[in-house]
Amino acid sequence: MTGASHPPRFKDGGTRMTGNSKQTAEKGYAIYKQKYREEYEQLYPSEFVAIDLSTEKAYVAHTPEGAVKLLQKENPQSVFHLIKVGSQEVFRAA
Repeated sequence: MTGASHPPRFKDGGTRMTGNSKQTAEKGYAIYKQKYREEYEQLYPSEFVAIDLSTEKAYVAHTPEGAVKLLQKENPQSVFHLIKVGSQEVFRAA
């Protein structure tokens, strides 16, 4: 391995990392915290949530790929943030 950084790849081969990933993560987490966290930690523990940064809509699934697939059905060009409900750490797709 060369140490080069690559954007996350999902089972469908797609990638969606654009722009400044730190700012993307901060914006996505802020949306999640403000609009969804309290409810989702009760309803969807350990599920995955993809937050569409342009619409602020959340998509929940059992897997990270599932959450992203739901989001991409509605907005294929979306920049998004992926969160594991109840986790204190940022989820990293590999």
